Amino acid sequence: MTPNIIWITGGSSGIGFATAKHYLKNNWIVVISSSNIKKLKTAKEKLQDQPNFKNLYIAKCDITNQDEVKKTILFIENEIGAINTALLNAAAYSPNKSQEFDIENYELLIDVNLKGTLYCINILKDLMKNRGSTIAIVSSPIGYRGWPTSGAYGMTKAAQLNLAESLFFDFKKIGIAIKVINPGFIDTEATRLNSFKMPFLKSAEFAAEKIYKGLVFKKRFEIYFPFIIVFIVKLLRILPYRIYFYLWKKIGNF
Repeated sequence: MTPNIIWITGGSSGIGFATAKHYLKNNWIVVISSSNIKKLKTAKEKLQDQPNFKNLYIAKCDITNQDEVKKTILFIENEIGAINTALLNAAAYSPNKSQEFDIENYELLIDVNLKGTLYCINILKDLMKNRGSTIAIVSSPIGYRGWPTSGAYGMTKAAQLNLAESLFFDFKKIGIAIKVINPGFIDTEATRLNSFKMPFLKSAEFAAEKIYKGLVFKKRFEIYFPFIIVFIVKLLRILPYRIYFYLWKKIGNF
C-alpha cells in the first residue's frame, strides 16, 4: 500500500519540523518546504536517523512567490504523488514591543501569512478537487480577538480563521476538507522573540502529536491546544469591549 503524502510549508523548524518527524514515524511520505534552502538541508540532516527517512523530501518554496508555489506543488504531484494533506504552516512572526505602527511590518506579515496561504490554496484547490484531500491552515488563538502589541500578526491570523471558516463550506462541495489549527504558546524560534513569560508553554513535539491526531483520526474543523489557554482566550472573545479593554488595562497598563 502506497503511503499517504503530506506537504508541510515552513517545515524546516518549529512546529512544521516536529510535525514532519511525527508523520515520518507513522509511515507517511513527507515533503517539507521553506524559503531558506540552508535550513531545509539542516532539517533533512537532523532527520536522517528517523524511521522511513527515505520518505522525506525537501523543496525550496517561498510562499510569497506565486510561481515558486506553483512549481513546488506541481513537482510534488508529478514527481512524488498526489498530496493527501497540505499543512499550511509557514508564517512570519514579529511582535511589536514598542506598540508603534510600522507599515512595513504589516506588509511583511500580510505577504507571508495571508497572501502566502492564499497562493497555496489557489493551486491546491484544482488538483485536490474530489479526491478527499485536506488543507489545514495553521492560525493562532490570537486571531480570536485583538491583543496589545499584536496588530499585524493578530490581523493576519484573524483573517486566516475567517478564511478557513468560509472555505469549510465552499470546499466541502468540491470534496476538499478544510481544517484550522490554533496552537497556544509553543516553544519555537518565533515565540522566543516574546519578551513576556508565556503561560502553559508546550514543546513543538507536543504540538506535532496534537496535529497528527487531529488531522488523521478526528473529524473536527478546529484543532487547538493546549486546552486551558485556548479555552481562556475563547472566553475572552465573548466579553463586551468595555470589560475586555478593562482587563487588559489591569494586566499590563495598556
